[in-house]
Amino acid sequence: MIIDSQALAEWKQRAARQPQGRTVLDLEADSLHRHREKLCLIQYGDVDGVKLIDPLAIEDMRFFSSWLEDSEVWMHGADYDMSLLQQAYSILPAMILDTQIAARLLGFKSFGLASLVEHFFGVLMSKKNQKADWGKRPISPAMQDYAQGDVKYMLEMADMLVAQLKEKGRYDWFLESCASNLEKGRARYGQTNPDAWRIKGSGKLTRRGLAALKILWTWRDSEAAEWDRPAFMVCSNDDLLRWSLALQEFRTATPRRNFHSHRAARFTKSVERFQAMDEHDYPKRPPRIRREQDEQFEARLAVWMEKRSRAAEQTGIEAAFIASRQQLESIAGDESNGPQLLLNWQRGLLCD
Repeated sequence: MIIDSQALAEWKQRAARQPQGRTVLDLEADSLHRHREKLCLIQYGDVDGVKLIDPLAIEDMRFFSSWLEDSEVWMHGADYDMSLLQQAYSILPAMILDTQIAARLLGFKSFGLASLVEHFFGVLMSKKNQKADWGKRPISPAMQDYAQGDVKYMLEMADMLVAQLKEKGRYDWFLESCASNLEKGRARYGQTNPDAWRIKGSGKLTRRGLAALKILWTWRDSEAAEWDRPAFMVCSNDDLLRWSLALQEFRTATPRRNFHSHRAARFTKSVERFQAMDEHDYPKRPPRIRREQDEQFEARLAVWMEKRSRAAEQTGIEAAFIASRQQLESIAGDESNGPQLLLNWQRGLLCD
């Protein structure tokens, strides 16, 4: 366990000696236990073994961030980890080779890390500490063992995946997909979503219901921030939708029985604030995209969907990974420019 700058400097010397593409990273955060998650543990692996780096104990992490910026590393399902690295250090690796992308290009239907480790090594990975609070110190020996398990099989597994990709002629597809995913990760950095309150299921609400939902979502976020716990610990999305639907229908929205008196009082004030709103201030419903010549569009979309189905059957790759429905709708809406939304290997499967 690396817990000071001197040990981190020694680790950097070791990491710098590794060839590009021969190191592994995984990260642990406290997102299930805090309102704003933070990076709590870094798992590093190479041919010589695994090291655990404690960023909460080390005041100056520049030895790590400077190495990271110039490195090509293996990760698994790196989207969330990319956001953690950017929040912590405003830096991403020069290249992330993602074993999940490799597995999907090979047609694996179960492409989680535990499923892949079981497939390649016959090892069942423990999930006992999957939801542990990684922000707590000290980190128990059992949690350290769990954390090491996330990286210790990765390099050997990566070699197996690369061999299969090259055998199928898909290694270039893999590199292109990884580069695209990294760029998307960079583009997402710093973006905020002003419509985060429009949770799944809100589409059934009227403008009045949406106004209630927005106010109650804001109330929940404020409660979670003050408590420093994830929002779902205050109440669920289903609760928000149930209350919003009740207010939409001019019924009573009652706080949960387990709310303490202060939280219940703030809930009631939020409901009163909603009831005092002018209907002209209600949020607008998202506009539905209406395409001209709907019949022709649907016919073109059906053709592209059929092409995707044939490509999925021929390659064994999941259809949605070849192209999402949203991508196909864009192509069907503009067949001259739409295919440019696809990667080269995707265009090759669908357009050639």
